[in-house]
Amino acid sequence: MLNLKNAYFTGKDEFPVLRAQSNDFQRPFQMIRFSDRKDASLNDAICFYEWDLRFERQLDDQHLGKLILDFKRAGSVVQPDYSIFADEPLILQKMAVFNKNRVACELQSYGIEIIPNLRWGDRRSFEFAFSGIPKHQICAVGTYGQIRDKERRYLFEAGLEQALIQAEPKQLLVYGSMPDSIFRSYKGSVDFHQYDNWQIHAFDKKVV
Repeated sequence: MLNLKNAYFTGKDEFPVLRAQSNDFQRPFQMIRFSDRKDASLNDAICFYEWDLRFERQLDDQHLGKLILDFKRAGSVVQPDYSIFADEPLILQKMAVFNKNRVACELQSYGIEIIPNLRWGDRRSFEFAFSGIPKHQICAVGTYGQIRDKERRYLFEAGLEQALIQAEPKQLLVYGSMPDSIFRSYKGSVDFHQYDNWQIHAFDKKVV
């Protein structure tokens, strides 16, 4: 956490606080997952909507600095999507939030534009899941794997409502499917933009 020496922290739980995006920041053309980061351009954002094992170790203090040039290929980076499991002890859910904020703040210290990632666990996490995220930002949320069964869908719907209330994003980038049954009621007040997940792009490449 070398680059957190000058960071600000929330009062409760001391989560690192992200800086606001640049006034002229624009949403990306594509979201490219971390595993495919070599394909990113300045019009794209690198995201982490994939298995934690693909990125977790590489984002620790020892390895993160080696990735800066890769991240600078893109115009922005979405906060890491560390898994927050609803059946985990609360301390582990908080650690996931701390880590995604830690990485975001460290990347900001290198001049990298960050897109806050709205991620939560069970209902208890609503009190801290969005801590350290400035209001009125271009934010992102991933639906891939989050709405595939009844229980996950229920938690996603409840968490989305809280995310919109607490973070008040000026735009929300949705990585994955965007069912009307979940998002319709918010479309009049939130500017949504849907991005296909990596499996869709992989299928397109095979077809070509």
